[in-house]
Amino acid sequence: MSGYGRRYWAERTGNSRRKSYPRFRGQHTADAVVIGGGLTGATCAYVLAAGGLDVILLEADRLADGATSGGTGVLAPLPDAFFRSVEDLAGRRVARTAWKEARRSAKEFAAALKKISAKCDLEQAPLVINSRTPEDAAALRREQAARREAGVPAPWIAGPAATAETGTDSAGALLEREAFVFDPVRAALALTTAAAAKGARIFERSAVKRTKFTRKHADVILDGGSIRTRGVIVATGEPGALFKQLQRHVRQETGYVVVTEPWSAAMRKEAGRRSAVITESGPNAHWMRWVSDDRVLFAGGRSTPAAPRLRDKSVIQRTGQLMYELSLRYPAISGLPARWAWDVPVVSTTDGLPWIGPHRNYPFHFFALAFGWHGDSLAWLAARSALRFLKGEGRREDEALGFLRHV
Repeated sequence: MSGYGRRYWAERTGNSRRKSYPRFRGQHTADAVVIGGGLTGATCAYVLAAGGLDVILLEADRLADGATSGGTGVLAPLPDAFFRSVEDLAGRRVARTAWKEARRSAKEFAAALKKISAKCDLEQAPLVINSRTPEDAAALRREQAARREAGVPAPWIAGPAATAETGTDSAGALLEREAFVFDPVRAALALTTAAAAKGARIFERSAVKRTKFTRKHADVILDGGSIRTRGVIVATGEPGALFKQLQRHVRQETGYVVVTEPWSAAMRKEAGRRSAVITESGPNAHWMRWVSDDRVLFAGGRSTPAAPRLRDKSVIQRTGQLMYELSLRYPAISGLPARWAWDVPVVSTTDGLPWIGPHRNYPFHFFALAFGWHGDSLAWLAARSALRFLKGEGRREDEALGFLRHV
């Protein structure tokens, strides 16, 4: 029976297998305070602590239990957008910088996870951006041409070769070799452990009520006390109630994910080589990857959030549609049920790029928000940018993803 509302990554590493951290209490000081204990917050805490800073990480609930546990587990070497769209809205320099930085971050993030010996099932897996029709292939060719002109090329796979790779219809595909798959929950927990080993102080069930600042410092206020600091890293995915002024900068949607029951040998025979992450070129692209026990994770259905009272019904309907879409690509699985099925908030921006950087209205703050749905690799980029910001060593490239990129 399908586990509607249950998340595969969360159940792989249940509470009994996780280290617990205390609630925050008292008056403290720190070089940096990281708000948010998902993959981005854990990465920031690790990078900042490894960079020699005194760090406090605050999570309102349990570590890695929010959007991190609802993700697809892909370190994609590109932002969660299409190059041509970003170039039209933000300009070629910004788009080129975003793609080059994302590609570098995917490789560096994977190397960092190996360095800390994170047991998160990290594997290199090429990303295939498939076009299922000649019309989609023509649009994808234009995408390839725009990237080539900007100096961020991606090789083309002809239709027959793409079909052999994906096991489904293809009129051609773009190939991104430097992508990886991983377990995002286990990666976040490993990064938190590594941050603590570097001296970071970790607190769970410690919600921040507000931040305030003077010309000299910022204060982070919680029910149990406060922290005085010169650096507040906001890694909450979206601005939330703490930073309502910034809500106008983001777009809220919902995505849906299923993980199937195991595929039989006959089903797997039709699935291509099973070595790649597969997505598509259209505006409502689906993402597919293999997970353990011959199961498939399939994600899509990005849409306006359902009203709270309709959320359960929406999960059932939307994930049922996902299984139907998957069966259209692989008819042999028709009738196969989902074992896990859930929704996940997707926070993005008008141009599809994240907000990574300071904001003039919030001195001492550094924001890492709106990564979209498949922007996990950008957590490393955000963490490195935050470290440079706090040390006064910012680069021109860092500004391309900040709040001033449209000025």
